[in-house]
Amino acid sequence: MNRYYKIFTFIILSFALCIDTDGDGYSDKVELELGTNPKDSSDKYYLGSWPYNSNKEIIKGIDFPISCPNNVSCECELNKDCINQNCKKTPRGSSFCTPKIGDIFPRFIGVDQYGEYVDIYDFAMQGKQIVVEFGAAWCSPCQGLSGWLSSGDYSNLKKNRWWKDEYAIIYDRIQNDEILFITILFEDEMREPANYETVSNWHEKYPNNKIAILADEYKDIHQWMKPTGYPCINLIDENMNLLTFTGRGLNAAFDILSNAK
Repeated sequence: MNRYYKIFTFIILSFALCIDTDGDGYSDKVELELGTNPKDSSDKYYLGSWPYNSNKEIIKGIDFPISCPNNVSCECELNKDCINQNCKKTPRGSSFCTPKIGDIFPRFIGVDQYGEYVDIYDFAMQGKQIVVEFGAAWCSPCQGLSGWLSSGDYSNLKKNRWWKDEYAIIYDRIQNDEILFITILFEDEMREPANYETVSNWHEKYPNNKIAILADEYKDIHQWMKPTGYPCINLIDENMNLLTFTGRGLNAAFDILSNAK
């Protein structure tokens, strides 16, 4: 009898932890922890209803600004010069400590399309893979990609050599809350540093309330990634470990997300 009581109690407690009275995307338990009203949908931690991670401080990623030497993005000559043992030469000839699969994504905080500063580590520990798209407002391929992610219509992307029809399911996975998608823009249409206006305008052109759009105002992520093409998309696990890393393109991440080969 005691065994069944424990099981019943566990089920009840598990259900209680998931209750979201006002339907704003935050459980009552989380809202009480944050000091927001669990019965008022307008009173929430992020206006965009992005996740909240109460355990983000345990993630041991680097903070910005990055201090050199040895850290990822710092100059190097040999692998031993890098904290992650990964010194790579760029197309321009210089060598830098470069991110690699298994590295922890840095703790980036940027302003979103609603004017709030969002901690990317709040997306961690939600039991979901995280997609991080890096690009610029002037980037035509970025515009095409966001057009699809806004409408679900990928007909204009089929002309691209990188496109696979299997990728179409990624839009559905975003809309069904199966994966988390973040777009980071580092420059506006005039190639000036991105800011709130940049990401707000992007959201207005390509609306999707499931996608957080953040401004890399000080080019922190740009410095860390050193991308060579846009959009540049990588996949991260729920603990912020890189599952893919590339400085350009999206196929590695999209192949995993869509089970495409």
